[in-house]
Amino acid sequence: MYNIEALDLLVLNSLVLNPRGRHYQALKKYMDNGFEDFYFDEDPIVMERNSRDFKQRIRDIDSNAEAVCDLLQKRSLAGGGSSPVIKQVFYPKYITPENYDHCRIKETVDGKAGGYGGLFSLTFISIAASIAFFDALPCYKGPSLGTNFTLACPYTILAHFTELEWAAEFGIEEGLVRISVGMEETDVLLRSFELAFAAAEAIASS
Repeated sequence: MYNIEALDLLVLNSLVLNPRGRHYQALKKYMDNGFEDFYFDEDPIVMERNSRDFKQRIRDIDSNAEAVCDLLQKRSLAGGGSSPVIKQVFYPKYITPENYDHCRIKETVDGKAGGYGGLFSLTFISIAASIAFFDALPCYKGPSLGTNFTLACPYTILAHFTELEWAAEFGIEEGLVRISVGMEETDVLLRSFELAFAAAEAIASS
């Protein structure tokens, strides 16, 4: 079974209302009537400090994720790989990119376009290949929507363990692995995914 070394999920929510949006008045009224401030006093201070280099961190993560996904896509069944163990790479660059590009920031004040994010998922030709890939991938294991370090989780097992057949009806495979890419050196990340791919390939060919 999947080797989950760490499970830790911290969710911090925020909401920004656009004064020019057509639903602004209704949303603002709702928020004014129902908002409760539960923040610990020190939390906003830490969040402000951590946000100062947020733009560059996102660019680093976007760049890393795209490099990793390009590597895996070339070796996937969907990408025409010669000995694929990965069926598909679910990443906006390859999956309905026209929808993502409709929302993606094309240009910013410094002339750099937005990326495709740091989150992607993989499906495999077998459960055994999925487990081998996950266990061999040298990163922390746990659910996340974004951290400074790479995380991997067996998403379907975590989210739908008691309803796997129901999830399968909607195309969510049991062996799906979700990756949240971090800010490690790109070369280090690529070697890590090469290692995991080799482990999955060895299982698939045995």
